[in-house]
Amino acid sequence: MRFPRSRWIPVAFVAPLSLAVACGGGEQAEDTEMAAEPAEEMPAEPAVTVRITQPEEGATVGPDVLVVMETEGIEIVSITPPVVGTGHHHLYVDVDLTPLSELIPQNDPQIIHMGDGSTEYMLEGLAAGEHRLIAVVANPAHIPLDPPVVDTLHFTVANEP
Repeated sequence: MRFPRSRWIPVAFVAPLSLAVACGGGEQAEDTEMAAEPAEEMPAEPAVTVRITQPEEGATVGPDVLVVMETEGIEIVSITPPVVGTGHHHLYVDVDLTPLSELIPQNDPQIIHMGDGSTEYMLEGLAAGEHRLIAVVANPAHIPLDPPVVDTLHFTVANEP
């Protein structure tokens, strides 16, 4: 036997309302004691950041360029021995980032691994023209931190005289 649609409409509205009342959703707390206590705020963990401080964004430099990076919220150390909760730098020179959920490639000459814990690197003999650097902080296993800790910088190498 088929029921006309008009008989299903009230059920569609009554059932959710009945469920809400049965679960306490239809009443409001009359007493302030019954009201939920505000959640205690946890101190936020410091954000982990990296910034290329040298050269400056848009600078014109010579063929040898000292790259200096600063981080906040994480200790930069050597990967030997590996220490949980620390990081180390990688520089991508004129190449796009590899997937940030994967191991950073170790056989690409345009990706520099700074596993010794250093925060400076001398790029030598760059060709004249525009260049892009991407700094990436990774864990001791060479996997970028999550969320990603990345900075990008553009500069120009002047034509040699």
